[in-house]
Amino acid sequence: MARKTQLADIAKSLGVSKTLVSLVINNKGDAHGISPETQKKVREKIRELNYKPDVLARGFRIGKTNTIGLIVSDISNRFYARIARKIEDYAWEYGHSVVICSTDEIIEKEVEQIRLLRDRKVDGLIISSSQENADFLNELNASGIPHVLIDRTFEGMQSPSVSVDNFNGAKTAANHLIEQGIRKIGMISISPEHISTIRDRIMGFESALAEAGISIPPEWAIRAPFGSIEEAVRDGISGIVHSGNLPEAIFTLNNNLTTLCLKHLRTLSIGVPDDIALIGYDDVSYFGFARPSVSAIAQPIDKICEHTFDLLFRQIEKQEIPYEERSVCLPVEIRIRESSVKPLYL
Repeated sequence: MARKTQLADIAKSLGVSKTLVSLVINNKGDAHGISPETQKKVREKIRELNYKPDVLARGFRIGKTNTIGLIVSDISNRFYARIARKIEDYAWEYGHSVVICSTDEIIEKEVEQIRLLRDRKVDGLIISSSQENADFLNELNASGIPHVLIDRTFEGMQSPSVSVDNFNGAKTAANHLIEQGIRKIGMISISPEHISTIRDRIMGFESALAEAGISIPPEWAIRAPFGSIEEAVRDGISGIVHSGNLPEAIFTLNNNLTTLCLKHLRTLSIGVPDDIALIGYDDVSYFGFARPSVSAIAQPIDKICEHTFDLLFRQIEKQEIPYEERSVCLPVEIRIRESSVKPLYL
């Protein structure tokens, strides 16, 4: 294997010092009086010898690697995939690259990923955390590493955060069903339920039902463990259908659950919305052109990422962030389509 070109090779081939080459590479040539002609020769030699700087080693020296870490529960989830895509776009504009990790909702895996990213000297972290409480994240905050919690929040947390109003979003979904006279309602949730997004959606939905004097029977409350979502939704829907006692509507807590619910209802020849209406949390693009089109609570992905990057880079640039700007909670909107509108039979 050919030896990797070193900075010293560039310097030796031009008869200059390694310091001079380093200054040119780091765009400090003008500030140190290096002539344009010499800088040009250095850059031409870098291309000729295909020199690639060791970014990690450079990060250890100067404390900056132009990389950020993005930690989410599952990058295959369309919500997080869209977040990652937008984060990458912002990072590119800021001259940064992104390292993406999935935790699978395993707390120990999240802790280890954060440790590894810190060892790599990333400039900052964006974390959708699976922690049970704020203790570990408060330790991270005290360490001084720039970071932002995205999507999920914690009581007593000290970290900057960007989230949405999950409680009222789910409450809006419930009221949409109730306003149509629907009272027999089921719900499909996902574990772990200590996570703020899941907890707040359940609480918001059940709050609206309680105000209308409605409760969800245990047999219509499907809880899908994170590691076996497909099987749990399939078995839960099958159990409801074969019982012969169908709810009028089902609410699902994220886009994966919505997709699986629609899939298994269709497999069992249950019409949506004729037999069972369906509304979910997290709108995704294909919900708009599916047949039937699918109603959902839409989260403002662009604004989530915009606020997240603003908070992260203000920290990276060591700017003071006023207390009232450290926690951002954005509104959501309901997109009513065919799946949740029960037909009227005259």
